[in-house]
Order: sequence, then C-alpha cells, then structure tokens
Amino acid sequence: MKRWQTSESIKVGLFLALSGGFMDAYSYINRGKVFANAETGNIILMTLKICEGKFLESVNYLIPITSFAIGVAISEIIKRRKEKINMIHWRQIPLLLEIAAFIVVAFLPQDMNKIANSIISLVSGVQFSTFPKIRDVVIATTMCTGNLKSGTQNLYRGISTGDKLSIEKGLYYYICILIFIVG
Repeated sequence: MKRWQTSESIKVGLFLALSGGFMDAYSYINRGKVFANAETGNIILMTLKICEGKFLESVNYLIPITSFAIGVAISEIIKRRKEKINMIHWRQIPLLLEIAAFIVVAFLPQDMNKIANSIISLVSGVQFSTFPKIRDVVIATTMCTGNLKSGTQNLYRGISTGDKLSIEKGLYYYICILIFIVG
C-alpha cells in the first residue's frame, strides 16, 4: 500500500478545503461581498471596468489578482529553498503564514476591506500552490469549478467502465466540494 506525505493526506486536504470555503464566505459576508479566493470573477470585473473606460476602478480588481499571483510565487520560493530549511517540513511555513494572515485580517477594521481581501487572495495563492494534491489526485482546496469538472469526469468514467479507482477519485472531489461548502 502506497504511503502519502502528510500534506497530501485526506485529513489535511479536507481541513484546507474547510479553510478555503471559510475564506470565501468570510470575504463575501464580512469584507464587501468579494470572493477573494478565485480570481476569475476579478479578472472579468477588471476587464469590464477597462472596457467601460473606468481604469481607476479596474485597479480594485487588479490588486487581489496580483496578490494571488504573489502568493503562488511565495509558495514557489519556499519550495525552491526547502533544502535550507532543516527544522520543519517546508509546507509548514506556508501554513504558518496562512494562520498569521488570518489573525491579521481578523483585526483589520472594515474600512480596510481591500487590504483584508488582498491578504486573503495572497493566502489563497499560497495554499493553492503549496497543497495541490490529496493522495495523487490533483485537487483545489480554495475553489470548486475544476473539482466539479474532475469529480464528474471521474464518477462518469468509474460508473460507465466499472473502474473503482475513478469512482474513488470522483468521490474525493465531491467530498472536497462538500467540505468547502461547510467552511
């Protein structure tokens, strides 16, 4: 039986999905009705503002997009320098960063929603890049569209061909979505 890294375990993946759902719900409910995790909506809204000639307003959407990208870069920097980190596993550093960021965001006043959402977007980028798999299944814990597609494809393949591994993978995706919703 294959042994996976702790960071790819079902338990860690589900906690990360819970965190991802919480980040989106928190930013939407408490920080100006913004989904700070996935940047597709921000890219669309930024483009609409540019097309309307509202260039200054488009920057409001560019900030979280850039923050997400910086978060991905931070994860890659940490991953690249993992040989120099001896005391803890390299994936624990982004996790500690995420916890610290949530503490900071919790204490930011409401008039700092753009900063709070940018921090959440940054952390989402870090999480998305640092934890890309649950057991050999590439899965997102900060958004659901890709999981919905992959889960449905795997379930269809498994049911139509009798492939139990595909059914198991499909269930991972759907369980991740369910836990995201709970968050």
